[in-house]
Amino acid sequence: MYNLAAIREEFPVLSRCIYLDSASTSQTPRCAVEAMDRFFYEYAANHGRGAHHLARRTTNEYERTRDILGRFLNVPSDHLVFTKNTTDSINTVAHGVCWEEGDEVITTSLEHHANFLPWMALKDRGVTMKVIPHHGGVVSPETLQEAISSQTRLVAITHMTNVLGTVQPIDEMTAIAHDAGARILVDAAQSVGHMPFDCRKIDFLAMPGHKGLLGPQGTGALYILDFDSLSISCHGGGIVEDVSLESYTLLPPPARFEPGTPNIPGVIGLGRAIELVNELGVENIHTHEVRLGSWMREGLLDIDGVSVYSPPYTTVISFNIEGMDPHTCASKLDEMKGICVRSGMHCSQPLTSSLHPAGTVRASIGCYTGDEEVQDLVECVRKLAEGTR
Repeated sequence: MYNLAAIREEFPVLSRCIYLDSASTSQTPRCAVEAMDRFFYEYAANHGRGAHHLARRTTNEYERTRDILGRFLNVPSDHLVFTKNTTDSINTVAHGVCWEEGDEVITTSLEHHANFLPWMALKDRGVTMKVIPHHGGVVSPETLQEAISSQTRLVAITHMTNVLGTVQPIDEMTAIAHDAGARILVDAAQSVGHMPFDCRKIDFLAMPGHKGLLGPQGTGALYILDFDSLSISCHGGGIVEDVSLESYTLLPPPARFEPGTPNIPGVIGLGRAIELVNELGVENIHTHEVRLGSWMREGLLDIDGVSVYSPPYTTVISFNIEGMDPHTCASKLDEMKGICVRSGMHCSQPLTSSLHPAGTVRASIGCYTGDEEVQDLVECVRKLAEGTR
């Protein structure tokens, strides 16, 4: 049974607002914050640096999160690199692939800037970015098949869009990329922790800690199927086995991809947050969120003067009230009932501007969202829409 009341006890801020911005960042549960508190109060030290008992415990707790995430994704934990966020994970790939002039990256018109700008920036290295279109928020495998060529080195695609909430057919796209001799990078910022999927055949899976995994901001991870396909792009302490005045020897991965002092408390908190997601069950979370997302969408569609852009069965609902700027709408919802939604371009300007020149209002569901909160949003939007007529 999905015990929503017990879940909400983990997120004290929910008693003071209606939080419908989980696509931007989730709230962090008490259990994760308490795990970070224990680090600071009981054993704070550096990771992998020191023989004393505080350093040993710090290292063990940090690496425990890697094991927790590996089991959660059903992948080898030593193929997971901790990063700052999804953007950092994607850039690790963009700067780590040994590109050659004439190489091609295929991406889509649905992408967040994090999975668009890194590939565009490669043009100075002679790499071409090919953008393929979507239809109703979904890129068909046939479209990718037609676009892919012998020059395609990488396919980079979002799993779930952060504007429309649509889900891409990743399994089919992975097969198409591999059949063509290319690798695939999947931006799982909006899907990991929100819906079950198998990522074991994906070459690069970029994910945040602070969204569906319920971890703190400043945490993320990159799953790398084959480390031989990627070189390091940042050098420093913690990644080397031996250093002389003339040369150095790198540690095996994943250590060689994690230079410097990492976000130790954040990663430790992330581990406890993932355990909570596991306890709730990703399938249960997905069922809960899709039900509320569908109800929200239908309620908004029923209001005269409201345009809804997201298709059915999504958990990220973009909409606008006719005659009202999205930022004005978001501010008024906050003033009326403490409703927190996102407004603007959502760091996905090519997609969002194609829906409306000023952007959209976006309401997104989390595992802790309640029925009454969805109803409150719909009723407040109804009042605002009536006021514009």
